[in-house]
Amino acid sequence: MFSYPVMLADKVLHGTEKLTGTEIVSMTLIGLLVVFFALLILVAFLYCSGGFFKKTAAAPKAAPKKEAPKAAPAKAPVKAAVPKPAAPAAEDDSEVIAVIMAAISAMGAAEGKQYQLRSVRQVSRGGSGRSVWAQAGVLDATRPF
Repeated sequence: MFSYPVMLADKVLHGTEKLTGTEIVSMTLIGLLVVFFALLILVAFLYCSGGFFKKTAAAPKAAPKKEAPKAAPAKAPVKAAVPKPAAPAAEDDSEVIAVIMAAISAMGAAEGKQYQLRSVRQVSRGGSGRSVWAQAGVLDATRPF
C-alpha cells in the first residue's frame, strides 16, 4: 500500500478534528471565489452569445444594387394613379353583441341579478403583444397570495 508523507497525513480530516479559525475562513473564501468566478464566466458567455444572435438576426440581407441610368430619358414617364383599396365592408356586429348580452344575462341569472349592456368596444392589447386572454392568465398566475 502507498503511505502518505507525514505532513500530508496530518492534514487529512476524518470528521472528528476541529478546524482553526483561519482554516475555516480560508475554505469559505476559496469556496465563494470559485462559485462567483464560475457565475462570472456564465454571465460573460450568455452576454456574448446574446450579442452574437442579435447581430445575426439584425444583419440585413444584401440587396442587389441597381445601376442608375446613364442618360436621362427624353420624356419623363407619367405615373399612373394607383387606386386606393376599397374600405372593408363594415361587419355586422349584431351577432357579437347578442352573444355578449346572452353571456351577461346568463351570468346575472346565476347570481340572481339583472345586468344591462351599455356599450361594446374592442379592447386593445395594451402594447404587450399578448391577447386579452393571455394577459388575464398572466395576471391570475402572478397575483400575490
